[in-house]
Amino acid sequence: MTQYEFTDLSGPGRRAIWATSAYACAQLGLSAAHVYQNAVIRRYISGTADDAALLQSDNVVGMTSIVFLLLLILVFIVNGRFIYLASRNAAVMTPDSQAITPGWAVGWFAVPIANFWMPYKAMKETWLRTFKTTDTVPGWFVIWWLSWVAMNIVDQVLGRMSPPNNLPDYIGYNQAFIVSGVLWLIPAYLFLRIIRILKEAKHNPAEVFA
Repeated sequence: MTQYEFTDLSGPGRRAIWATSAYACAQLGLSAAHVYQNAVIRRYISGTADDAALLQSDNVVGMTSIVFLLLLILVFIVNGRFIYLASRNAAVMTPDSQAITPGWAVGWFAVPIANFWMPYKAMKETWLRTFKTTDTVPGWFVIWWLSWVAMNIVDQVLGRMSPPNNLPDYIGYNQAFIVSGVLWLIPAYLFLRIIRILKEAKHNPAEVFA
């Protein structure tokens, strides 16, 4: 069986908190960009904005989207490392040859179809093996995963939508992205709770190997 080393999660957890908070802010930033564009579109329809303002609003949304995608890559790296280390610590504290390995605790997020439940199974195992005094996860833990899956499905649907050909309909198109950005705060906040609790779970390595 692979031997793992116990790792202090204070540093990785702090970075994961910053990354997840930045992600939540980026979602709000995207929503704000779409709100701004809708305001410009309404002004354009009413005749108080020109083509240059409309083009500028489109550039704002485009640049905000690019920054968001770059940040998303960083968030996946930072949070993936935290999940890996938390799973590895759980394997040290409660060895189980049948449990999902630390590598797959992260890897399942990238596997289509299976990523609807396997990452949750891995996180649940990490939680239960870390806190051996309980045999179940909190109710909000389940809500975190359900909201995460739901918002990913919403994003896939929005990503497949073709932009409307007329400005009035474009306002409704933007509103869908605005709502999505705000709703992403739910899984982001709950994941922050998971990070904080796992980060602050203090264990004496000497006791782990006793």
